[in-house]
Formats: sequence, C-alpha cells, structure tokens
Amino acid sequence: MTKAEAAGRRRIAVKYLEVAQIAATEDGPAINVAIGVAVLAGIAASDAICGAALGERYAGQDHTAAVTVLNRVDAQLARKLKSLADMKPGSHYRDALLTASDRDRAIKAATDLVHAAAERT
Repeated sequence: MTKAEAAGRRRIAVKYLEVAQIAATEDGPAINVAIGVAVLAGIAASDAICGAALGERYAGQDHTAAVTVLNRVDAQLARKLKSLADMKPGSHYRDALLTASDRDRAIKAATDLVHAAAERT
C-alpha cells in the first residue's frame, strides 16, 4: 500500500465518520446504522494507519486479523478497532437494536481512529 493509497483510505474513513455522526442524531434503528457506519470508519482508518506505517493493510473479511495488523503499529488503537469489530455483527446482521451507549462508544472509537489516521497520513 502506497502513502497515496493510505491517504485515500483516510479520506474514506472521514466520510464514513461524518455519516455515522449524522445517523447518531436519531434513536431506534438509526443506532444500529450509526454503529455500522462507525465500524466502517474505523476499518478504513485502520487501513490508512497500517498503510502509512507498514506499507500494507489487511484486506479480508476477518476483522480480527485487521486488529492483529494494527496491533503491530499501535496496541491502543488496535483495542479500539477490536471494540468496533466486536460490534459489527450486532449492527450489521442482527435484528435487535443496540443501545445509545453502544453507539456512543462506537462513535468515540471511530473518531479516535480517524484522528490517528489524519495525524499519520
């Protein structure tokens, strides 16, 4: 992954986060949507961080593996990505609604990852 590709993933992460923040202004099903999009923001930010630091990113469906790659760069950020990855099934695939507290944690983790990506790319 080139520096330009890492910057591109960062720009995408920023947009995902913007959409997550818009969805976060509503309750009900919008909570799951906000969390789901925050997860995507975190993944894209992780890609940018890893791309800038390592010249590579994880590009598969196993988000635990993406956490492992990010952990090579920054363990604290990897924990934030793991918290988001753990919320992905509930937000994307289940019919039960998640909580406002879950949403707030997801937005915070995604924001931290996007800010780290902005600092590093």
